[in-house]
Amino acid sequence: MFDRAVKCITTQLMFDCRGVNLSLGGICLRSPITFESGEDLALLIPVGSDEGSLVIALGKVIWMQQYEESLNDLPVYAGISFIATAGKFQGELNKLFPVPG
Repeated sequence: MFDRAVKCITTQLMFDCRGVNLSLGGICLRSPITFESGEDLALLIPVGSDEGSLVIALGKVIWMQQYEESLNDLPVYAGISFIATAGKFQGELNKLFPVPG
């Protein structure tokens, strides 16, 4: 189970989200800000045991659901499909989700 802070960067803003599900193909984010379907964004995803182990991902919003704000401070849930991932710690992401062989 993945549940960590993720930095989200759009063409207009940089803000903190919560990654609540992670796979090799994408991530589910809880966000304080709404997204547009099809919107491109960049993510800084912590994958290791220390704060410096980041994977940089370019993604596209494929779905979004907004809940009542009074229920929580991150009312927007969004599914992000990875377009590309990179970074010194790409191997850490691969270790989390080994390809069956």
